[in-house]
Amino acid sequence: MTKWLELAHDKNVYLYPTAYYWLTAQYTAHKVGVKDKIIGCWYKNNEFSYLSGVNSLVKPGKIILKRLEASDKLMQRIEQVNRREVPIMLKAAEKLSGDLSKVSGKELNKRYNDWLSKFISMMTYSVMCTVMEMEEPLFSNRVEEIIKSKIKDKNKLGELFQILSSSPRITVAFKEEIDLLKLRIKQSNNKLTDNNIKKHLKKYAFISFGYNGPAWQVKDIKQRLNSLPGKVNNLLKEKLEFNSKLAKEQKQIEKGLKFNKKELRLIHALRDLGFWKFERKFLNQKAHVLMEDFINELCKRNQLTKKQAYMIAPNEIKDVLLNNKVDAILLNERLKESVIVFKGINYQVLSGKKAIKVIKEINNSLKADPNIKKLEGNTAFAGYARGRVKRIDEALEMKKMNPGDILVSTSTNPQIVTAMRKAGAIITDSGGITCHAAIVARELKVPCVIGTKIATKVLKDGDLVEVDATKGVVKKLG
Repeated sequence: MTKWLELAHDKNVYLYPTAYYWLTAQYTAHKVGVKDKIIGCWYKNNEFSYLSGVNSLVKPGKIILKRLEASDKLMQRIEQVNRREVPIMLKAAEKLSGDLSKVSGKELNKRYNDWLSKFISMMTYSVMCTVMEMEEPLFSNRVEEIIKSKIKDKNKLGELFQILSSSPRITVAFKEEIDLLKLRIKQSNNKLTDNNIKKHLKKYAFISFGYNGPAWQVKDIKQRLNSLPGKVNNLLKEKLEFNSKLAKEQKQIEKGLKFNKKELRLIHALRDLGFWKFERKFLNQKAHVLMEDFINELCKRNQLTKKQAYMIAPNEIKDVLLNNKVDAILLNERLKESVIVFKGINYQVLSGKKAIKVIKEINNSLKADPNIKKLEGNTAFAGYARGRVKRIDEALEMKKMNPGDILVSTSTNPQIVTAMRKAGAIITDSGGITCHAAIVARELKVPCVIGTKIATKVLKDGDLVEVDATKGVVKKLG
């Protein structure tokens, strides 16, 4: 019997593309010699969870960490793969976009397999950070140990870790925020045009796409602009100077704490892995936007809804394209509830009667005591806050968020950043120091505790909580 852990949870997410990501985690495990561990994806009524068998990611994660500690060769390889292969993957995705109506099934299958092979090749190295951090924050814990050994005042650990682990490299999402502020200045001066917004969308709309969309539309940009202060010149200046100031502060701290070469290599690797996890994630979303045309073509040729098409497994695409072999009843069954179980790089999708046993295992594994009063996690951004809980996982739930509320989420995403800006503190079930919540919390300077595992199971809207993010502790007060 497998003991399962829930590592991330989301809504309105389907087998495509989440199962593809989890499959590549197993390719990563294979790459470092771990071949038989079990992980899974659980889908139920438009909700989704990333699952791991206990220690399934810890074992390969420890091997990756050991290699990073031994030399800089692996980090150089990860950097090289991301720089070179992300653009290659995007070019392959472009061939699955546009008008595909006259493309044969054989040719579409060839293009799909070409994209999939390039995606797996890139992700095998790119997802190493996730493998090290998602079940247990192995790398974060190691860097914390290094910093702790250098300081006398242990209360400064959270603050120093947050500064030293933040990447000063500029992501595409950070560039979008800068350009949005520039649009706000135009708007304040009555010089903003619809063409300005359309250009912004052409460049950045994919950032909000997530797994299955939607991408930003004109109304979304206007809403975000209107939520900004009237005058943002100082805010823009802070943004433009943020990364250089951070880099300077990091150098001063490194010099003061006298890290040795090995320690600095690990700290710098954590920053770079965090940058690439975030950057690669958004560029993968660009591929998903491009491939919506491919999904739509699958629907047209097989009389499927988009949700049904999203539940086709990677190893079933060939039959669908070449032989129009697809079982709509089975896809509907998967939408209701299903599990894809990966044992190494081999996998099977279970639904209906075939899924009963594993779903029972999952439900028994994920039970949490609702009377728990104290939660512990990891510090993403130090600080203290007290307020009322608001559970938010998707954009539609943001309307209930008031300034100072404590945002509780399974794992945050770009669609709820507006709510994160209002939060007195942020608490998540999952994620390591390189997760979305951690990175955004550091940019916004909002106290944040990640990796509590059960926050969404024991905290509900209206609960009064105290968040000591410096210590990674959350207390339920009423």
